[in-house]
Amino acid sequence: MLISLLHNLVRTSFGRLGIRSKYLELESCRLHYYEFPRVNPGGTVVLVHGLGTSSSTWTKVFPVLIRDHRVIAMDLPGFGYSCLKPGRSFCTVNEHRAALEALADQIVQDRFVLVGHSFGGWIAAQCASNRPEQVVHLILINTAGIYYRGIEELARLFTVKSKADTRRLLDALWYRYPWYFRPFTTAIFRELSRRNLNDVIASIKPNDLLAEELSKLRMPVSVLWGKQDKAISSEAVNALKKYVPSSSIYFLDQCGHVPQLECPEAVKRILTGILSGARHGLG
Repeated sequence: MLISLLHNLVRTSFGRLGIRSKYLELESCRLHYYEFPRVNPGGTVVLVHGLGTSSSTWTKVFPVLIRDHRVIAMDLPGFGYSCLKPGRSFCTVNEHRAALEALADQIVQDRFVLVGHSFGGWIAAQCASNRPEQVVHLILINTAGIYYRGIEELARLFTVKSKADTRRLLDALWYRYPWYFRPFTTAIFRELSRRNLNDVIASIKPNDLLAEELSKLRMPVSVLWGKQDKAISSEAVNALKKYVPSSSIYFLDQCGHVPQLECPEAVKRILTGILSGARHGLG
C-alpha cells in the first residue's frame, strides 16, 4: 500500500512534466513504461531500472534528460506498474530481456541510447549485444550480471526472507542509507515478497551471466560506478574492461549501488556529457 502510494506520487509528478504513462501488451505481461515524446536532434534514450525497484528510480534524472531527448523508462515485468499475465509469478532473465527488445521494436522503432542500472544493466547489455545496429551507446550503472570470482554471494544477499534480510540488503546498496527511509523497511520487505524477488533470483543460471559475449558490444560503452557499492564488487568493472577495452569508466566517490538516487547531480552531469557526444549517431 505504502509503496503503491509512492509510485502514484511519482506518476503524478511525471505527468506534470508531460511524461506519459503507457502500456504495451506482451505475452508475459502488460508492460508499463513512461515516455516523454519530444522529437528533436537529441534522439531517444531508454532507461532500465534494477531488480526490486521500478522506473521511479529515475525520478531525479528524468527531468534533466527530457530537456533535449525523447526518453522512455520501462517497468520490468512484474515490477512497478507492469502486471504479469495470469498464471505467471515472475519472469526469468531472458524474459526480461525479451520484454526490453519488444519495447525497442514496437515503441522505440529507431536507434537509441540504452541506460541500465544493476539488473537493468544486465538486461541492457544482453539487448545491446543482440542488436548493435540499434543501440548506439550503452550506459551501465553499477551493473549486475558480469561474471567475476565471488559473484555467487550476490544470490544470498538478494534473497530476502525477513525484515532483517531487507535491512541488510538496503545497507549494502547505499553508501549512507537515508535515515528517513528506515521506517519503510517493513513495507519494502512486503513489496519484494509480493513481487516474488526470491523466485527471480532462484531462476538465474550460471550461463545467464555475462562474460565473452560482452566482446560483441561494438557500440561505445560507458560505465558509471559508485565506488562504495557493498553489493557488487568493482571486479565487475575489471571484467568488463577485459572484454570491452575501449569502455569509458566513471567512478563516483562516496556513492553506493544506486548513484541515480544517492549522487544524482554527478550522474546527471555525466549522462548529459555522454549524451551530448552520442547525438551524431541518433535520429
